[in-house]
Amino acid sequence: MIGAGRIKRRLRGAAGLATGFLLLAVGTGLLSGCREKAGPGAAQAPGPLVTGVEVVTISLSPQERIVEAVGTVRARTIASVAPQVMGRVTSFPVSEGGRVEKGALLATIDDAPIRAQAAAAEGAVAEALAAREEAERAIAQAEAGKMLAEKTYARYRKLHEERVVTQQEFEEVETKRTVAVKEYERSLEKRAQATGRVEQARGQAGAANAMLSYTKVTAPFAGVVTEKKGDAGSMAVPGVPLLTLEDTRRYRLEAAVPETHLSRLSVGSKVQVVLDTAPDKAFPAVLSEIVPAVDPASRTFLVKADVSGPGLHTGMYGRLRFPAGKGTVLAVPQQAVSRAGGFDGVFVVTPDNVARLVMVKTGQPLGDRIEILSGIDPGSRVAVSMLDKLVDGARVEVRR
Repeated sequence: MIGAGRIKRRLRGAAGLATGFLLLAVGTGLLSGCREKAGPGAAQAPGPLVTGVEVVTISLSPQERIVEAVGTVRARTIASVAPQVMGRVTSFPVSEGGRVEKGALLATIDDAPIRAQAAAAEGAVAEALAAREEAERAIAQAEAGKMLAEKTYARYRKLHEERVVTQQEFEEVETKRTVAVKEYERSLEKRAQATGRVEQARGQAGAANAMLSYTKVTAPFAGVVTEKKGDAGSMAVPGVPLLTLEDTRRYRLEAAVPETHLSRLSVGSKVQVVLDTAPDKAFPAVLSEIVPAVDPASRTFLVKADVSGPGLHTGMYGRLRFPAGKGTVLAVPQQAVSRAGGFDGVFVVTPDNVARLVMVKTGQPLGDRIEILSGIDPGSRVAVSMLDKLVDGARVEVRR
């Protein structure tokens, strides 16, 4: 059976960690007030004795300084997929969170009006082809008439030179030759016009068929549908996104870095990414883009670091870490830090072996230690064991 004194000590230890920081905030004033009321001769009751406490004396140590910049995880490729034609959405076979392959059907749009346009364009092509065929036949006839007129003209010219035919007969043959040549040239022009109409009709038919293909909205790459902005029956408008598609194979962290570190970073620099969902795990990353324009309001510039690994999702909060030269830090073992009530604290053992709970501001973890930014000074003795039994004001028997 656990003794009554031991139970009381455990209760005092738990309560001390939970309320110790609040007591520290106001304890000095309360204690000074009590002393004034009790008088200078009143004796203060000694705290409980905790034996076997291990303490370490902390000091400044050289350490490579690590800079942290907060940022947001985003997929490297995010597409807002919008239709290219207007019409009623007839089907929307995907759902949010669903994975699709490249070229997969995402939505279909009513194609009846466009099909009518395509049919009319195909009819125009057939009509233009028929006109060109007729022009080709006319050319053949005109060419035959021209050749006959040329031969007749050559024969009559020789006869005219020999004075076998009259001048009037020769001029009549010459006129017929001229008419035949003109007719042939006109037939060539008609064929050229018919060919132009064929090309124009084919262009219109091609455009109509292309528009018809646009009634099927397909995935530009393999990924996950992260947002739908409509359903079957909705009106599709060119340029207005129907859904958002995200490539989940590649991610990057976009972080705002203080301008003082602009010269330290370059594209290709190796950095680390730490997520709040996995604070003890650092993902290796590489800077792929640096936007050197500094925001005058926050005095920061934007960097983008490529990162990959399990558990990454767009919108996650993360931290970018990179080295920033050598320096000295004050650090304590991780187990020395007590966390309660949203604050961090350590038990400092005074020269007369009394434990005092001191609020501290912690920095970056350094392996099995953690950086202390404020609250204690170098040379302080900090308890690293028996923290569940220590309370502020407890007497300490240091383990040798």
